[in-house]
Amino acid sequence: MLHFEFKKSSRKCYASEREFKPGDGFYSALLECEDGQSERRDFSIDQWDGPPEDCIGWWKSSVPEVGKGRVYWAPKRVLIAYFEHLQTSEQTADLAFVTGLLLMQKKMLTQLDSEHGESTLELHCRSSNTTYSLAVVDISPERLAAIQQELAEKLFVDQPISDDAEGDEVSGEVNSE
Repeated sequence: MLHFEFKKSSRKCYASEREFKPGDGFYSALLECEDGQSERRDFSIDQWDGPPEDCIGWWKSSVPEVGKGRVYWAPKRVLIAYFEHLQTSEQTADLAFVTGLLLMQKKMLTQLDSEHGESTLELHCRSSNTTYSLAVVDISPERLAAIQQELAEKLFVDQPISDDAEGDEVSGEVNSE
C-alpha cells in the first residue's frame, strides 16, 4: 500500500503573494502547464476571477485554525478530472497509474475483469458510468516518492470539502478551449 507525506497548501495567494490567515477563504486551481505538467495555484477570494485558462479543476476552501493538522482529498470531481487529464499523455502514464490506484483505494474507481492481461487495468467509475483503460507501469521507488510528493502538493487540502457543494464552488470539468 502507498503511504503519502502531505504538503499543505502554500498558504499564500498566487496573484498577490499575500499570506492567508486562519479563516481566510481561497480558491485552489489545478492547471495544465505548457510543458504538459500540472500545477496547483491558490487565490484569495478578492483575486479570484474564475477558473484560469487551462484549468483542470478547482475548488473553494478556507484556511483552518492552526494545529488542526488533518489532511483531506480535493473534491472527487477534481480527482477524476485530474485522472482523466493524466491519461491524455504517454508522458504521464506513471502518474496516471498511481492516481488510478489511489482512486481505487478511495473506492472512486473499481477494477473490472480485463481481457488485456497484466498490462492494462480496466477501471470503472460508478458516478459517471465511465470505464478507463489504464496501462500498468513499473515504477522505481525514487519515481514513486516523486509522484507521491506531486500528488500531495496538488490534490490534498487542510479541511473536508463537500462534493455536494454548489457548482460555483467545485468544478472537475476539463477546460477544452
